[in-house]
Amino acid sequence: MIPLIVSGASGQLGKACIQNLSFLEGFNVYSFDRRQLDISDRDKISRVLSSLPKVNYWINCAAYTKVDDAEKNAHEANLYNAIAPGHIAEACKDAGVHLFDFSSDYVYHNDLRRPLKETDPTAPKGVYAISKRDGELAIAGSGASHTILRTSWVYGPGGHNFVNTMLRLAKTKTHLRIVGDQLGAPTFTFDIVEAVKSLIHLDIAGHRNDINGIFNFANSGEVTWDDFARRIFNLSGVNCNVETITTEEFGAPAPRPPYSILDCSKISALLNKSIPHWEDALQRYLAIPNK
Repeated sequence: MIPLIVSGASGQLGKACIQNLSFLEGFNVYSFDRRQLDISDRDKISRVLSSLPKVNYWINCAAYTKVDDAEKNAHEANLYNAIAPGHIAEACKDAGVHLFDFSSDYVYHNDLRRPLKETDPTAPKGVYAISKRDGELAIAGSGASHTILRTSWVYGPGGHNFVNTMLRLAKTKTHLRIVGDQLGAPTFTFDIVEAVKSLIHLDIAGHRNDINGIFNFANSGEVTWDDFARRIFNLSGVNCNVETITTEEFGAPAPRPPYSILDCSKISALLNKSIPHWEDALQRYLAIPNK
C-alpha cells in the first residue's frame, strides 16, 4: 500500500482523490477535512505527520477558491492559498514527503494568445490570483520535493462549480446570460486525480526529479463559458436559452483572465498519454448519478 495524506477532503478535488485513490488502487489514504486539519495551523500540520505511519505523499486540495469574495477577504485568501501551502511544504521537506499542490490558470493573465507554457511569465491580477502565485513561490522556496499542477475551470462531484450551477439554475430559469469573451478548458477532477496517480507511479519507478516542479494540466480543447453552458444543456436534455454577454457586462468584482488555454505538452509527454478532451470529460461527469 502507498500511504498518502489528502487535505481539503470535503472539497470537489479532495472528494475525487478519496474516490479514485482507493485501497483497490493500492493507496492507503489518510483524509482530512478542514474541521480535522486546518492547514493554516502550522503546529497541527506537523502533529498530523508525526502521528501517522510513514507517509510518502501529501496531496493538498485545501484552498480558498471564492475568487470574488477574495477581493474583500484578502487575509483569508492569502492565509490558505499562499502561507499555508508553504507551511505544508516545510513540514513535508522535514519528513521526506513529496507534496502535490494545485494552482490556477489565473496566475498567467498576460497578453499571450497562444497556449500558455509553464515557463511563460506570470502576471496575476486580483487577490485570488496573486495568492495562488504566492503559494507556488512558497512551495518552491521551501526546498520540498513537490509537484504543482496548474489547472483551469475545475468541476467535479460534490462541488460548487459552473456545471452544477448551470444545471441548478436551469431548473427554475429558461434564459441565462453567460460570458462569452473568456476562453478556457473545463477540467474534470477525476482526470486531475488520474494525472496525480500516474505521477506517483512515475516517482515510485525512480523518476522523482522528472515529476518535481510546475506542470500545466487541463482537459484538451477550448471553449467559452457561454458555449460550455450550451453544451451542458444539450447533453443534459435541458431547454434553456443562453444569451452571450461580455465580462464587462457581467461585472464580477475580481478580474478574470480572458485567455486560459494551457499548454499541457510537458505533462502529456512525461506520462506518455494524451489528455481527454473537455467534451469527453463532461459526458463522463454528466453520467455520474447524484452529483
